[in-house]
Amino acid sequence: MTLASSVRSVPFACWPAADRLALERQLAPDDDGSGERGRALHLSAATQVSYKQTYGQLLDFAIRTDALIEEGGPAGWVKAELVAAWRKENKARGLAPTTRRQMLRNLGAILALMAPERDWSFVTRPGGLPLKRAIRGGPRSAVVRDVTEVLIRVRRLYRWGLAAEDGPERWRALRDAALLVVLLRRAPRLRSLTAMTMDRHLELRPDGTWLLRFPGEHTKNGRMLDFPLDAEASQVLTDYLQHGRPRFPYAGTTEALWMGMKGPMTREGVRGVAKRNTLAWYDQAHRPHVVRKWLRASAARRSPELAMDAADVLGHGAEVSAQYYAEASSLHAALRHGDRLAERRARHALRAEQSFAAEMARWKEGRR
Repeated sequence: MTLASSVRSVPFACWPAADRLALERQLAPDDDGSGERGRALHLSAATQVSYKQTYGQLLDFAIRTDALIEEGGPAGWVKAELVAAWRKENKARGLAPTTRRQMLRNLGAILALMAPERDWSFVTRPGGLPLKRAIRGGPRSAVVRDVTEVLIRVRRLYRWGLAAEDGPERWRALRDAALLVVLLRRAPRLRSLTAMTMDRHLELRPDGTWLLRFPGEHTKNGRMLDFPLDAEASQVLTDYLQHGRPRFPYAGTTEALWMGMKGPMTREGVRGVAKRNTLAWYDQAHRPHVVRKWLRASAARRSPELAMDAADVLGHGAEVSAQYYAEASSLHAALRHGDRLAERRARHALRAEQSFAAEMARWKEGRR
């Protein structure tokens, strides 16, 4: 069984037969009442996808380290040493502590379903410690910027590119503006953004705007996503396609959408576009993935309904949309309460000043 090393999670269809059968057995109804099947039927579709994603990541690591034994299911190859090495790699990749803890919880849960006779406590209690003690740290702090304000800066870059003389600086400015507009309008994941091609991912609609199409193989949850661009964003993309992309060397040899001076852009190249421009604008470099937080936060500040729309734009399911709505509703309730308190303080400020002045006058009178 071989797989490209760039793939981080082995799809369910490519799992070893024994592993795939072990999970399918728990997803099937327990018709005979033996209790040996159907343990995973209560899981939501989103949870099943998350579990499969995590198990696929461990499979990919086992393949790359020659630790996979295809016969016997997980009991035959998932060892404490392998999981420990996988933990170290995830830490070296820079994954946040909360992400790494959740990956281990997912792995422990799916292993308990697939091979319930084994003790998998070494997964969720490494070294006999709870996950929060074994993997210390909380969520990463991130600066949240308003997407509308960032787009103003992108428009300036775009106008500069249009006005500049023909040359590499102009081509790069038009490319960066188009890439950042797509990122700020629709926030595709880095994997999806890098994989974009002219023939598979772009569709020109009758009104002159573009529809971005991401097949399931290029999305995290395997869902095909369609993202329409508005007229302004479509014009920025069109100008890049007409006046920027064709000028790059090797543009005629590939269908890749995002081009660099040495050929199609890699993940590092796309990441560099976001970091280089945000560093110039804010004296702080931001990676492309943080834009997803910006989009969510910008929508939540405006209304709970927009928070649900943001979840849809980000490619999340109904459960996450409901979570975003609840969080945004709480935020707006807190903001309204704060506004009422501020209004009440302002209304009573004069009365408080008058009371204080009268009290001071009485105190001075008493001293005489």
